[in-house]
Amino acid sequence: MMFQKLITLTERLEDPKNPLLGPTLKGLYLFGLWQTGGKIQTICYNVFHCSTVVFVVSQFTDLYLVRNDITKVLNNISLTALSVVCVVKCFSYVLRQAKWKELVKEISQEELLQIKKQDEVTMKLMAKYTEYTRVITYMYWMMVFFTNALLLTTPLIKYLSSKKYREEIKGGSEPPHIMNSWLPLNTSEMPGYLIEIVVHVIMGCQGAAVVAVYDMNAISIMSYLKGQLLILKAKCKGIFDDGSRVDVLNRIKECHRHHTVLLKHYRLFNSLLSPTMFVYVLICSITICCSVIQFSSKEATPSQRIWVIQYTTSQVAQLFLYCWHSNEITTEVYTLHIKLVFKLDLYRRLRTNQ
Repeated sequence: MMFQKLITLTERLEDPKNPLLGPTLKGLYLFGLWQTGGKIQTICYNVFHCSTVVFVVSQFTDLYLVRNDITKVLNNISLTALSVVCVVKCFSYVLRQAKWKELVKEISQEELLQIKKQDEVTMKLMAKYTEYTRVITYMYWMMVFFTNALLLTTPLIKYLSSKKYREEIKGGSEPPHIMNSWLPLNTSEMPGYLIEIVVHVIMGCQGAAVVAVYDMNAISIMSYLKGQLLILKAKCKGIFDDGSRVDVLNRIKECHRHHTVLLKHYRLFNSLLSPTMFVYVLICSITICCSVIQFSSKEATPSQRIWVIQYTTSQVAQLFLYCWHSNEITTEVYTLHIKLVFKLDLYRRLRTNQ
């Protein structure tokens, strides 16, 4: 029953106008990155995005206040760096909305054009990379969901798993916090502590959602580029299949058109993603180092070690996805340009077909 509901939910995410990017676009829209609603809705989303910047500033403020406590610094800097990544991804998408919309529109137009032709080989390859993208997307979303759930419940787990810690809190020690941030309230007592929890839950969920939908939108486009390169390769192999010289020339024209379109999509996508990835890789490198130090610390509790393991795994998984799919595109480009096109001997074959 539950499995059937999940299937129904995933089917609702599909969009005939956007064959590949339907689910990710709906995710981007839900969390305010794909702004196609009314003006009031857009303004509300942007105000909320600006509040995340204020929250990150509060995290840096708290980091400065605890600079003499290395344990708190390590714990704070990991989450603060992750928040910075979320803000960078969010605003890089919102501020360059027009370019992202142009890219998505052209990708969908190219796919719809190929669907209209109903070429058997093309349809099989499109179905293959679309199915692959769906599996990766939903698995990644689940991983982000569970990582965020563990982040939000780590203080509670720490409180329930340590009798000594509970006694310290009853004796007046500071209560557990989901994240470290500065608020102009007394967060050691009610209602300040409750307000802090609500703020942290909202920001944690928004940050996780932004990472999930942004990353999978980017990975989906990478899968599209690789899949379309495979389709172009198949077209190149079939240039000199049965047909007249006019048919051969038409196939060459189609290969040239397709290659030009993919080159445009690649350059636009690279210009949108590269600045974000530069910041992302730099911050991930710092946070992974901090996580290793935090894990090996004698003061780390079992719940903190569990969190560090899952947090680091998530960071590595995100980097791996980007590196893997970008390498796949590079491999297909090399195969297409070096191993296939330059071995077709177009001039000799065109002379033969005269």
